[in-house]
Amino acid sequence: MLRQMGFSREIWGRGLQLFLISVFCLFCWGMVKVSQFSFNLNCPYTTLLAWGLGNREAESGEPLFLSGALVYITGVDPRYLPGVLEKGLPAIPFEEDAVAAAFAGGASVGKEERPLQAPAAAGESGDASKQPVEVALYHTHNAETYIPLHGKSKVDGKNGGVGLAAEEMVKVLEKAGIKAVHDRTLHDYPDFPTSYIKSEATARRLVQENPALKALVDVHRDAGLSKRETVKVGGQEAARILLVVGNGERLPNPHWRENYAFAQEIANRLEEKYPGILKGVRLKPGRYNQHLSPRALLVEVGGDKNTPAEALGAARCFATVLAELIREERAGAER
Repeated sequence: MLRQMGFSREIWGRGLQLFLISVFCLFCWGMVKVSQFSFNLNCPYTTLLAWGLGNREAESGEPLFLSGALVYITGVDPRYLPGVLEKGLPAIPFEEDAVAAAFAGGASVGKEERPLQAPAAAGESGDASKQPVEVALYHTHNAETYIPLHGKSKVDGKNGGVGLAAEEMVKVLEKAGIKAVHDRTLHDYPDFPTSYIKSEATARRLVQENPALKALVDVHRDAGLSKRETVKVGGQEAARILLVVGNGERLPNPHWRENYAFAQEIANRLEEKYPGILKGVRLKPGRYNQHLSPRALLVEVGGDKNTPAEALGAARCFATVLAELIREERAGAER
């Protein structure tokens, strides 16, 4: 009897040892996977952009039960990098009473971020306040600014001169009876390489929240130019404008032909109304969030060497032409 009890204890002890060894092995395997995942987070920015812009699912052969459990517990799929980044990047704050300070150097971090809408001007023939939002403006690279304004071409962590240009567009559009929103959410700080991953979320939200949207515009300014480029408009110097369309070469963009046709229509009207202001419509292999809408554009308002007055002049020209196009389409639809 004692011998049998001793034998049973020996079996139990071995079983316990095997169990502990198994737990240890699983722990080590988990640490290796965590290390691999941490390494992936330090991958080159081009890989991050490909993830975010491609909107692809991870292609991994690892067992699904572990990632499924993590998704159930945390709501994050560890194999989908943009989702992990999104969880770690909360919205950047903003307060409407800080608009003036933002124009002087950008909104500071720490308060709730909300899209900025300029009120419709009183007494205008077109009452934008009664219209649905038809134009949405945002910035993938918020820090872009004009050297004469800030003494440098970027103001990290703030909305730079491109915010001024977009706000001028809002004013012109709403005076013409076109309701517009200007979203000032920061996307390029503190992690510049993931700017397009973050701005895609903003652009997607703007499209979903505004079903009557006629134009989704990412406002930038050019850089690296050897000299300041201007053109005379009404006796005043205005910066020149470049329109950029992603052709879907590297990442799928089902709307690129529609976006290109839209850009060409804007370009033709700009050149007819303000000869010389347009630098061209440039097709590039990126996507620039333009897969989210058939009426999406990237607009370069001048370059970093232009003055704020020149940039605002160009912004007014672009918005005037866009407003005319939307009003004509609206009138045609009402016939």
